[in-house]
Amino acid sequence: MAELKDTAEQFAKDLVAQNIAGLMMAFTPAGMMKAMAMQAQVQAAGGPPPTGFELGSANEDGTHQVLDITMQNADGAGGVIVTRWLADATGAWKVDDIAVKA
Repeated sequence: MAELKDTAEQFAKDLVAQNIAGLMMAFTPAGMMKAMAMQAQVQAAGGPPPTGFELGSANEDGTHQVLDITMQNADGAGGVIVTRWLADATGAWKVDDIAVKA
């Protein structure tokens, strides 16, 4: 089973690079629906594109591992994304929920 930190780091790299193919593989079906809704929020907010990221510490929340990803851009911090992860039947970590932290 892959480590959550390694999977989350690749996920954040794919976010920065806007690697849609990589991101598609990282979501559960429920997570994909949340990501599509969040994308509209992020686009409406505008701002410079992300250039980097910082991972927070994972915390268990019932059946999920919760991990904050702080996006960084040319102006400094670009916001915090909260991700909730599940391990699938093969042991691969998948984003089951995602939201912009208020």
